[in-house]
Amino acid sequence: MAKKYSSIKREITFFIIVLMLFVIGGLSFFMVKTQTESLEAEIKLRGLSIAKNLAGGIGDALLTDDELGMARLLSDAMENKGVRYAFVVDEKEIIKAHNRIERIGGRYEPAAVFNVVETEPYRIIIVERDGEKIINFEVPAVARGRLTLGTVHLGISYSLITDVLNDVYVKIAVIAFVVIVLGIAGAFFLGAAITKPIAVLAKGAGIIGTGNLDYKVKVKTKNELGALAGVLNMMTRDLKSAQEVVIKQQRMEKELEVARDIQLSLIPGNLEEIKGYEVAAYYKSAKEVGGDYYDLMPLGEGKYGFVMGDVSGKGIPAALIMTMCRSILHAESRMNETPDGAIRALNREIYRDMHEGMFVTIFYAVLDTKNNTLNMVSAGHNDTLVLRSAGGEVEAYNPKGFPIGTDPGPRFDKVLKNEVITINAGDKTAIFTDGISEAMNEAREEYGQERLINIMKANTGKSSSEIMKILKKDLADFVGDYEQSDDIAVMIFEKK
Repeated sequence: MAKKYSSIKREITFFIIVLMLFVIGGLSFFMVKTQTESLEAEIKLRGLSIAKNLAGGIGDALLTDDELGMARLLSDAMENKGVRYAFVVDEKEIIKAHNRIERIGGRYEPAAVFNVVETEPYRIIIVERDGEKIINFEVPAVARGRLTLGTVHLGISYSLITDVLNDVYVKIAVIAFVVIVLGIAGAFFLGAAITKPIAVLAKGAGIIGTGNLDYKVKVKTKNELGALAGVLNMMTRDLKSAQEVVIKQQRMEKELEVARDIQLSLIPGNLEEIKGYEVAAYYKSAKEVGGDYYDLMPLGEGKYGFVMGDVSGKGIPAALIMTMCRSILHAESRMNETPDGAIRALNREIYRDMHEGMFVTIFYAVLDTKNNTLNMVSAGHNDTLVLRSAGGEVEAYNPKGFPIGTDPGPRFDKVLKNEVITINAGDKTAIFTDGISEAMNEAREEYGQERLINIMKANTGKSSSEIMKILKKDLADFVGDYEQSDDIAVMIFEKK
């Protein structure tokens, strides 16, 4: 009995179909997943924006019981595409305003929750209302920036996502159908000659599957396989476009990581010990790295240089500018007897390297441990605080000076002035960046310099290290979980 063999065209056709389904299926899944994540992120941002804008106006309207104003705000919110409902409930879960008037005054009945998207700082959940899948945004209604009177609920239909995805599914199905039909026809007409292009496609699919979306599948034939290669390249380009946002974000995160490494390298690991003095320091970087920097430099003959600097801007540019400032100041501080001379030289050296709009505020002081004096200069920096042991009062010092990089020299040199004060036993000096005074809590309230002054006054008898511990705890308690946008740097030193 003769052994039966299958048709080579049938085998090739089967192979092509399997290959195309695999490639199209994998790429389609990736495309749908990427598109879904992108759409969900867009809906989330838009929903939160509408809800927060609504909450901002509703809070004041609740305070004055302005029903007409609340109705107008809800009506405006409902005009946005996909918004299914908008209402506000008070702390007792009573509906105070609703886009459907008959619901006002009733008790809020939570719907069944399908999924919790996030809970902080705002609650976003997916629920079902009236048979429809809804993305529910909950934002506190705050009056006058601090008084929470209720919660705004905004519902956006999930169909904004599913409608777009349905279109994507149709396009993928059409592309898949066309490609498969062309592949089958090509298999019957080309036979064995089709093997080489298939190998090229398989190789390309493998490379693209590893994430190389710059790879182009090159098939010279002008048949169905050439069309398949074109479709594959088109889908790859679409995927690459969808990933651009993710890649950009990763690049920014890498830049911030490099900037953080640069900045941390500037911060001294161990502070120089000063005979007769105690020095404490604290530094905390923000998520988006800035250019804060502090230093303590031995200058010889019992003198020590204290530095506290803050570069405008974020990321690598700010970190590099502060690196240059540190290097120049280390050199100039030893060639200039007074702080103002070193800072004037620093400004002249670095001005030409500063980009437009960038500047540096620096406090620089020379402590003379033999005479117990502090000779200080401030280039646009914030106050320096001195807690006097005799009397327990805090004195604020801020000698005149422009920020570095705002003037090439003449005006800068003329305005910059030294100020010399005496440091007595038990006196404590605090130098810091605006990351302390401008630290915010969830209510958008600033920590403020006055709070730091009160901590120093209340702990006159404690050491610098003890005051630093108290300050760090008080700052952490005030800020809570609210993400800070600026670095925090502070040094406290005292004469024993």
